[in-house]
Amino acid sequence: MPATYSFVSRWRVPASPERAWAELERMLRPGAGPRWWPALALPMPPRRIVAGERMVLAVRSPLGYSLRVLLELRDVEPGRAIGASSEGDLRGSGLVTVDADGDAASVITFHWDVETRLAWMSATGWMLRPVFERAHAYVMRRGETGLRAALGGR
Repeated sequence: MPATYSFVSRWRVPASPERAWAELERMLRPGAGPRWWPALALPMPPRRIVAGERMVLAVRSPLGYSLRVLLELRDVEPGRAIGASSEGDLRGSGLVTVDADGDAASVITFHWDVETRLAWMSATGWMLRPVFERAHAYVMRRGETGLRAALGGR
């Protein structure tokens, strides 16, 4: 039976929502150059950031395993939010929002509700849930650190 997870991560970054959104969008473009999120790869980036577009996201865990998901963009509010459904190693849905936080900062919120589809993760989820949750938190912290550096803040 699949294990279910609900993850919410909030990043406060030193940039306007427009600038933060532009950097998130840049990272998703084909041939985007250096990626500031070391655990993420896009074997199949989206052609455009619009509803109905698909992309493949690969995540390298600090524990040595990798996850691959096919994301289909569902709701796109340019400059503000992207909602997606996922299939593959994790099935579910996610929402990324960008909001102003004062004059020169933004809060980016990632909310994912997923269930595991890999047999070994589903079978061990009852025991390894805290380990998987910490691995997720680590991947997200590395992403926040990378984005802050890309935006010129620490």
